[in-house]
Amino acid sequence: MQLLSTVLWSVILLTVPILSADEIELPEIGDHSGVAISPEQERSIGQAFMRRLRNSVTIIEDPEITTYIQSLGFRLVANSDNPGQGFTFFVVQDPTINAFAAPGGYIGIHSGLVENSQTESELAAVLAHEIAHVTQRHLARAFEQRSRLSLPMTAALVAALILGIENPNAGLAGLAAVQAGAAQLQINFTRSNEKEADRVGMQTLVRSGFDPFAMPAFFERLQQASRYYGTRPPEFLSTHPVTTNRIADAMGRAQALSPQPVKEHLHFHLARAKLQVLSSDNYEQTVRQFSQALETGRYVNEAATRYGYALALVENGDPRKARQQILKLLEKNGDNRTYRLALARVEEAAGRFETAFEIYENAQKLYPDDYAVVVNYASALLQGHRPQTARDLLRRQVQLGTATGRLYHLLAQAEGDAGNRAESHRWLAEYYYYNGQPERAIKQLQLASKAANDNFYQRSKIEARLRQLQREVDAGENT
Repeated sequence: MQLLSTVLWSVILLTVPILSADEIELPEIGDHSGVAISPEQERSIGQAFMRRLRNSVTIIEDPEITTYIQSLGFRLVANSDNPGQGFTFFVVQDPTINAFAAPGGYIGIHSGLVENSQTESELAAVLAHEIAHVTQRHLARAFEQRSRLSLPMTAALVAALILGIENPNAGLAGLAAVQAGAAQLQINFTRSNEKEADRVGMQTLVRSGFDPFAMPAFFERLQQASRYYGTRPPEFLSTHPVTTNRIADAMGRAQALSPQPVKEHLHFHLARAKLQVLSSDNYEQTVRQFSQALETGRYVNEAATRYGYALALVENGDPRKARQQILKLLEKNGDNRTYRLALARVEEAAGRFETAFEIYENAQKLYPDDYAVVVNYASALLQGHRPQTARDLLRRQVQLGTATGRLYHLLAQAEGDAGNRAESHRWLAEYYYYNGQPERAIKQLQLASKAANDNFYQRSKIEARLRQLQREVDAGENT
């Protein structure tokens, strides 16, 4: 993960590994005249990158965390220089403080960044910066800059990125071979990109109603913290160098923008609390931490601390105490979706599935087709041996255009539990493909085709998808 984080923007914008075009053959993404790659090409590269990424690191697919980070990201995108640009935001399970932008609008945030952000504005500031890298087409401009050097070197750059994910040793070897002149050219280009991303990101931040002073404050805190890291500073400082001048520039812009008063959103604090529980490898200790924070009053947000305490209690096997904490929260905010879902989870842990189903059904009425509600409800239905109902809910999400590994895996389970073997294999194939394992996806589709028997329509659909994936795998083997 350390290599990946450093590679993303540092590799794309800083270094030019020396590999010949004969060694690695890639689709042409530009020409010697300096034409930048198109948004469609960027998106295709990004999709392929994401499939490899999912097969290399742990991406948090908790539905509430996913919903929150997407909501925050899209709020910023709506106020960016290019609100029509497609984006995908996701959280990587990694305690380091970092974020990165990949081709095609894919923006990853380390869980450590969320947990170490003291305010939502700080988290939004980093996201706004990464969004600016995409909307200003820094990646495409980097490729255009490289085309002045040579197309083989530009192609080798993309190859080094992919090799760095699939084979860290090969990636490091590629990164070590850098031409001095080309490296200096790209260093200058990167400094320009970082400055522009700060400026544009700051504008997006203010337009979205966040505190612009959060950007220099976050940079300054990281810079100060780096003194205690020795030779291992925060990942963010490696991929986004912070200087005194950069902090001063950000502070000057913040002062010039005359920001309005900022209201902190509860969703941010709830997401932080849940991430803390999800990241825990000792639930008993996590329970003590939240309990002590409540007893001493040492917390930023009492409701979020109580919520985290309840989640930790559930994971530590104490649903009775957890229910008490959630009921206290619901007394003050009865319509809060997060609290309702937490209460349903408590009832599941206590084995009271009928009560949990009732909570989920009421939540569905308040939040129809909500991804977090549907995924949690479907998971409970499968545990409660109601696969048909779960299947119908999940199919509806697919029809709405939702595509996540968690959704595909649950749908495969629901179809299998309902006795639909062909559909179970088909959705499991989509799960494997989504997670960058096309060979395993192909095997599942082959099993699905056999299970379809005489259902001509179903078998035709499965075999069409099988041919598509086989072509992709064959093309990959020939590059």
